[in-house]
Amino acid sequence: MVSHMHNVELRVNPRELTGKMAEMRVWLDERRFEPAVFSCGEGGRALRVSVAFKAAGEAEAFARRFGGRASAL
Repeated sequence: MVSHMHNVELRVNPRELTGKMAEMRVWLDERRFEPAVFSCGEGGRALRVSVAFKAAGEAEAFARRFGGRASAL
């Protein structure tokens, strides 16, 4: 059986990255969600943050909360 990952992409202002990351961590911890992969990279004027989850529901909830876009990998 192949396990699919559910990815969320969002853009974050570089000046807000530290605060946004802390906010994400608190939100994830409160729900006991554990991302499988987390990465951050250049994305023009904003940083591109990518967070992958094993559960589709967790990815969708994270995307709704942080204004990202969820997709299956």
